[in-house]
Amino acid sequence: MIYQGDAKEYIYDTPGILCKILKNEQAILEESMGFLKKRKISEIWLTGSGSSYNAAASAAAFAKKTLGIRVTPVYPVMLMEDCRFLSEDAVVLGISQQGTSTAVIEALDKVRKQGIIGISVTGEYNTEITRHSDRNIYVECDYEDAGATTKGYTATVLTLFLFALRLGRETGKISECQFVNDKERLKKVIENMDRILETCEDWCQETAEKLKRSRDMVIITANTLQGALLEGVLKFSETCRFPVRGYEAEEFMHGVYNAVTEETDFLYFFPPDGYELKRMEQLFKYYERQGYCQYAVNWKGSSNAYGRVFLNDPDFSVLEYTLPQQMLFVLTSRERKIDLNIPKDPDFHKYMGSKLEK
Repeated sequence: MIYQGDAKEYIYDTPGILCKILKNEQAILEESMGFLKKRKISEIWLTGSGSSYNAAASAAAFAKKTLGIRVTPVYPVMLMEDCRFLSEDAVVLGISQQGTSTAVIEALDKVRKQGIIGISVTGEYNTEITRHSDRNIYVECDYEDAGATTKGYTATVLTLFLFALRLGRETGKISECQFVNDKERLKKVIENMDRILETCEDWCQETAEKLKRSRDMVIITANTLQGALLEGVLKFSETCRFPVRGYEAEEFMHGVYNAVTEETDFLYFFPPDGYELKRMEQLFKYYERQGYCQYAVNWKGSSNAYGRVFLNDPDFSVLEYTLPQQMLFVLTSRERKIDLNIPKDPDFHKYMGSKLEK
């Protein structure tokens, strides 16, 4: 499938889209909440592939904390293999922005045959996945006519945050006061996004020009940013089309460092504070002394770093960090003369049957 949209424009559209989702969250979630609020829920499984899985990984920790139950991101195939171990009171959210992921659809079919609730999370109305779920949640980000999702990913993360908040309120897991306060925190994060976009594009363009000849990149983050790490590896690989790997900092230190070569570039996404921040600073300085090309987001310790304007909300700033990451992979793909709207292998999904044709 050949796309026609401009991914950079979609990134700039993101703050306005997230504001609308936040404002209209009650209506967006009305169908699912009406179905779930009086039910006993023992655990929630969030399943998807690609950016949909990464969005689940970004939202799961907050959802678990808010609801006081296990909330687990899982790939569709793993869910299909292990669904017999799910509690009868489990709820499965199947996430697919275009609603055409065959694996997610099959996973929903399988759990629903066991009598387990399956809810679709999708960005398009009347798409196939909506015919394989008990209820639907629509990610109201409008159609994204681009080869790599940007606004759709960020909007999905926000929708999952709001699902957890609204379900926590409806089931009495959190107070009205906490519900209002958390929504206000989300509002502040979203309102800060325009400022981030205004200030990050120049840094991203300068960095993209340096990465246009990169042949190997390692992305390093903290454990709390696993979703952002996975999304970064996916999107740089998809759009820039060179080898990209990603690791939590301590995991990288236990053996992976042996695979670093003179061609390796590093991209760090720093947490706001804590043990991992200090360890990542130490790692950055180690490779800096050896002359490696390194770039960093959410840090002020290097001329190759961007990080002056983040709010660093402990739960929601993954929404902020996503913006420079997306801007960077879009601009880097352009510097590498790659049209991300044209798949490198247009026959792949058709042959593999991994996505339904629209």
